[in-house]
Amino acid sequence: MSVPHTLLRLLMEGPTHGYELRRKLSLYRHFYPLSNVNVYPVLRDLEEQGFVCSRSELSDSRVRKVYEITAKGVAEFEDWIGAAPAASLAAETDLLALKLVLAPSRSGGDPLAWLSRSLAELDEEIAGWRAYIETRRANIPRLALLTADYRLRCHENRRAYIAEAMRITAAGENEESEPAPRILVADDSSASRALTKHLLLAAGYEVRLAEDGAEAWDLLQETGFDVLVADALMPELDGFELLRRVRASAAFSDLPVIVNTVLDDSEDRDAALAAGANDYVCKNDADSGRRLVNCVDRVTGIANGHGAP
Repeated sequence: MSVPHTLLRLLMEGPTHGYELRRKLSLYRHFYPLSNVNVYPVLRDLEEQGFVCSRSELSDSRVRKVYEITAKGVAEFEDWIGAAPAASLAAETDLLALKLVLAPSRSGGDPLAWLSRSLAELDEEIAGWRAYIETRRANIPRLALLTADYRLRCHENRRAYIAEAMRITAAGENEESEPAPRILVADDSSASRALTKHLLLAAGYEVRLAEDGAEAWDLLQETGFDVLVADALMPELDGFELLRRVRASAAFSDLPVIVNTVLDDSEDRDAALAAGANDYVCKNDADSGRRLVNCVDRVTGIANGHGAP
């Protein structure tokens, strides 16, 4: 199931053409054999299962499909990331690496708790190979001994890799480190909320969700946040009015606000910036998810940016 879930992860970065997904998929060939895959049958299956949706648009004088992930697709990816490879660890080494690359460190809990079990399994394999080598050192051919030593070193290297990966994954939870910036996301779309939460958590931020502008305004009164990410089109209190309230408030006038919306008209962008938005991201743009994380990195002062892989 590595190809479908890698495609789901790539679609979290924004709406994407199928041919662009095929190109991006090849970037992970060092972790898992994903290049030269026909992505279209996989995308069709994902769409039939409700994990993605698509629309047609004119691109380069051709009508092409643009694919987007759904909230159900985000949940499916998260379930997959949180589960250990079903087969034996030795047979799934590359898949282990792929999962780690697709799920970077985040605060608020370890999504890869099964790694501890993997370390315990590796310790048993390492102990077994060491015992095998020691008891047969004087009785087996030198080439067989060399092969056994090679297998032992492979297991030891894998263990060191997993241990370091766990350290990086848990870095955001280190009590000695600075607390992660708190992001409030206001969006009436459940799919958009799920996407935004995943991307910001994966980038190391703490995330709180609001289903509309009114709920976001109430949460601002109760809890301190470092950034507000707001959709423009919401019931009760839309993003523009929420932005105006924030800028008019002495308590929140300096709060960075990023408008994250499907509106792609330059007039809407200009209106948001004129009302005091720090940045503006159109959800329909390619790599919109990555751009949103980069915007949050910038306003929180994170120089290098977290961006998804």
